[in-house]
Amino acid sequence: MDHLQPLPTHLVELRGAMLGPLLLFGLLMVTTFSWSGAILQAMLNYHGLAGSVSLYTPAEFLRVRLSLAALAGCLGALPLLLLQSYRFARPGLTEGERSFTRRAIPLSLTLFTSGTALGWTVFLPRLLPLLAGGPAEAQFSLAQTVGLLLSLSLGTGIALQLPLLAFMARRTSIWDGGLAQGRRLAWGLLLALALLVTPDPSSIGLLLATALMVLLFEAGSWLAGDARG
Repeated sequence: MDHLQPLPTHLVELRGAMLGPLLLFGLLMVTTFSWSGAILQAMLNYHGLAGSVSLYTPAEFLRVRLSLAALAGCLGALPLLLLQSYRFARPGLTEGERSFTRRAIPLSLTLFTSGTALGWTVFLPRLLPLLAGGPAEAQFSLAQTVGLLLSLSLGTGIALQLPLLAFMARRTSIWDGGLAQGRRLAWGLLLALALLVTPDPSSIGLLLATALMVLLFEAGSWLAGDARG
């Protein structure tokens, strides 16, 4: 049951719910940072880039290690954060919303994990020869190289969320799927997302990434409309 409570009480409950994810984030960040050098070496070795990266600023290596540790902390604490958020909001949800959320969260995490693994093991080995092709002695920035690896792999995982998001939006009647302002806004957000995950926004890769995301989004919308029909 959802009982009316003053705002300070809700804030105390929210603080208690977020304590676990914050502690897990800190633990994972510290642990990953202690192993970050070996992790970076393994990442570069996997894609054959170990001999093609250089450091161009004094703090570049430290900055990359901290960024990698923070990213690992965020991703590792994300499932617990979603679980605690659901528990906090559960009293105010209807039974249908609870059932839908319990199914949507695991599916979303599975799609993200699968998409990231697909990007890392399938897409990156095929794209890197095109993106990093050049003279054998060419050197690349460590920060930009690691950023490229992470943006493309994580971007694939994010892209696979789009059918689920479109499906949820239509099933919950947030968006009717028509050519209205909602669709134009969605396509604009997809373009912004493509700008984030595309290494060279000025190339045709931006158009291809946007087209793929729009296709996935529309596929989810179509599936939701077909399911409702």
